[in-house]
Amino acid sequence: MKTVFAIFILFLVSPIHSQIEALFDLKKFHSLESNYIETYLFIYGNTLFENKDSNFKDKGVEVLQYIENDKKHIVAHEKYIIKEQSDYVEKEGIMDLQRFPVSNGEFTIFLEINDINDSNNIEKYQEEFSISDSEEPYFSDLELLDSYWKEQDGENKESELTKSGYHMVPLVTNYFGDEFEKLAYYLEVYNMNNVDSSESLLLKQFIRIKGTNKIAGQFNKIKKVPTKAIYPVLNIFDINNLPTGNYELCIQLNDRKNRLLCERIIDFQRTNLKNSMRLDRLNAVQINNTFVSKIPVDSLTESINSLSPIATRLELNIIDKKNKDINDTLKRQFLYSFWLNRQPENPELGWMKYKAEVSKSDQLFSTKVRRGYETDMGRTFLKYGPPNTITDRPNEPSAYPYQIWHYYKIGKFNNKRFIFYMPDLGSNEYTTLHSTLQGEYFNRNWKTDLHRRNTPGRSVDNMQNPNDSQWGSNSNTFFANP
Repeated sequence: MKTVFAIFILFLVSPIHSQIEALFDLKKFHSLESNYIETYLFIYGNTLFENKDSNFKDKGVEVLQYIENDKKHIVAHEKYIIKEQSDYVEKEGIMDLQRFPVSNGEFTIFLEINDINDSNNIEKYQEEFSISDSEEPYFSDLELLDSYWKEQDGENKESELTKSGYHMVPLVTNYFGDEFEKLAYYLEVYNMNNVDSSESLLLKQFIRIKGTNKIAGQFNKIKKVPTKAIYPVLNIFDINNLPTGNYELCIQLNDRKNRLLCERIIDFQRTNLKNSMRLDRLNAVQINNTFVSKIPVDSLTESINSLSPIATRLELNIIDKKNKDINDTLKRQFLYSFWLNRQPENPELGWMKYKAEVSKSDQLFSTKVRRGYETDMGRTFLKYGPPNTITDRPNEPSAYPYQIWHYYKIGKFNNKRFIFYMPDLGSNEYTTLHSTLQGEYFNRNWKTDLHRRNTPGRSVDNMQNPNDSQWGSNSNTFFANP
């Protein structure tokens, strides 16, 4: 069984100056006529460059996909360009689905993504896969869905997004954060008509806690299904109340004697902090004889404030706006609930490990007026951990003192960089100048700002002279290749 494959790129063969971040997935299906695969590609819009040469500000990619069989013969290929207005791509990214008919056998799919506005921004990837038929009942691959809607009369029925009378937009990830309220999926069951003398079979769909055989609460559906050659399954689970954790989505087909005929399992991760951080629900949190009951009263506020670098928006709303106004009991309940959600098996251990990192950030990054976790460097250190490499340039000609932090991997992303600089030499504090990580401060003009120390009159908007030629400047080289 092949679980969701997502490229959290940097591709291994990518050029050194490339920055494209994308997710890729491949699913196998069968029709009455032939086998086929679908490929799903999502590209993060803020990793593409904008067209600066026209009034129409666009971003886009040229994509090449081709499939080779085991004899190195190309059996299918597509080459195409996708582009949209920059603002749309920056916000929504680029989603692409392709469908390729394939026969039985061993194959390799090759993918190449080229930024149409920067010839150096290229990514390449390849993946092996195989397809074979069976006379026994079996499942297609399981496709997670971002959204779906029923096909209307008169619509184009040949669209790659359409299957079994529904338009489906795939979800190219198996991480379900706070923004997800539903888990939707699609798969097909084949060859049920080959089961002897069966009028119907039993289809079981459930969410299981990973590493156990325990079904997660009420996330369980069982129904009888007719014995057809191809039977589509489109289902949705409401996961609003599914707690944070690692899970398995399991689909099973059983005969009338409850014997397992085939099974499909896909792992996914859920983060759900929506309901637990409402103050009006914290009264139900039991804190007697827990670690929070031992925290001194005069340390409670500071303990909660130190959570800011790793807190969600809802949690930050309580920390920033209500921490001073709630009583000590609610503060303890908040702190306990915070760590119970993140490490339910041992919330105290989670807090103690984090507390040690907070102390370390104080030693490394605190200033005369700020605790370590309040600085940009301290926040980054606590949120993402220590970088794999640090380039420290305190005395480079024409530039403010700066550091480049390089992370080989942050969560699902690879090869991310932060650049911090010290524009106020009297404060002894480095602030974030630019980062390539999604959701962090992105500054197109960081090179200009970094060298403003000796060029105060230069326009920040001047992109034609990004200070690559400043005497003694190595910032661009270090940033591209730390």
